[in-house]
Amino acid sequence: MARNKTPIPRPFFLVAGANFLFFLNFAFFFLLPLWVLEHGGGEEIAGRIVGLSGLAGLCALPVVAYLLDRLGRRRFMIGGAMVSALVSFAFTTVDAIGPQLYALRIIQGVAFTCCFTGAQTLAVLFAPAARRAQALGWFGVSTILTHALSPAIGEEIIARWGFNAMFATGGVLSCLALAMSCFIPRPPSLTAREGSREPDPLLARRAVVIAAVAMLCCGFGFGATQTFVPVLMERFEIGRVGAFFIAWSLSAVAVRILLGSTSDRFGRRAVIIPAMGLMAVAVGSLAFVRGFPGIVAIGALFGFAQGMLYPTMNALVADWSSSHNIGRTQSLFSGSFSLGIASCSFLFGTIIEAYGYTVMYLCAAGITLLGLLIFLWGPADEKLEIVLTEGDLGAGDLASGDLT
Repeated sequence: MARNKTPIPRPFFLVAGANFLFFLNFAFFFLLPLWVLEHGGGEEIAGRIVGLSGLAGLCALPVVAYLLDRLGRRRFMIGGAMVSALVSFAFTTVDAIGPQLYALRIIQGVAFTCCFTGAQTLAVLFAPAARRAQALGWFGVSTILTHALSPAIGEEIIARWGFNAMFATGGVLSCLALAMSCFIPRPPSLTAREGSREPDPLLARRAVVIAAVAMLCCGFGFGATQTFVPVLMERFEIGRVGAFFIAWSLSAVAVRILLGSTSDRFGRRAVIIPAMGLMAVAVGSLAFVRGFPGIVAIGALFGFAQGMLYPTMNALVADWSSSHNIGRTQSLFSGSFSLGIASCSFLFGTIIEAYGYTVMYLCAAGITLLGLLIFLWGPADEKLEIVLTEGDLGAGDLASGDLT
């Protein structure tokens, strides 16, 4: 099958660039469990502090989802970046585990939900429908690269100048994301192609809900890896955490660049099913591997699986969405994944302290496999014939005064 040559518009890459700067700050907080250990906490407290941010974002998500299509995606992206910058600077004033830390994590979670949900929806709107998975894979590179860069850079900053210097650096990066977000043009609107057949609304709803539940399960595997691998490597003196995240990120970036168009050509399920299986294998392997080469290899395998899974499932949800509910379906998609991450942060820290890392990662792998079984129950691939409204990406859209 010939590759689609529909160009990806420049505003798409502007959204990705702002998202990259925002996530450079966000990914610094992958090292927050190390701050907790340094201040006298253990795995259970670290998990709760990490999970609190996600839980707060999830509580805000229904309101964000309702207002996103009404008040404008850019408003949420800009507001989220601004609050994220302020919170990062505020972290420099925290010197103990207590109410101030918990309050900042709650605000940070709400800011993340606003900024990332707005950015992800804008990316879907700017991406050509015929290259949706490929474009969203590229957008995801702006997130995944930070998983390699920020922990490694953050570790170096901490070693030289301490945690407060890392938090302040993150605040500056969010300020840059805020500035770039202000120049994102009005997004295109979506309309159904004339004469196209839209799928049954009940079938579409079933497809989106099943995808969301599957991503909820995958969120447990993702969260167990993101949150607890840094603590595992610290506890067992395996090596620098940055090496794991670099292997993860480089693998995810490579697969999105080289294979990002696979599901656009051969179907979403043909990519999602094996990717979910590989993710379960990678998470399950963390139950047994305690050596540096093995941990790095698992990071690369996990990155390959996650690099294919997330943008492809995102594209599948967009395929089943319509012009009037794209914000809500994107919020449901990202929210379900975040719910899995937040839930595992609260639950798995307790399991580790009671039963150890082996039991915890086997549980995480089992939940990920459950997500695969749930997804297999969903309907076959089907796309809405949705196109950009003609002229929406004209020269006049370079003005950013209308913050839609």
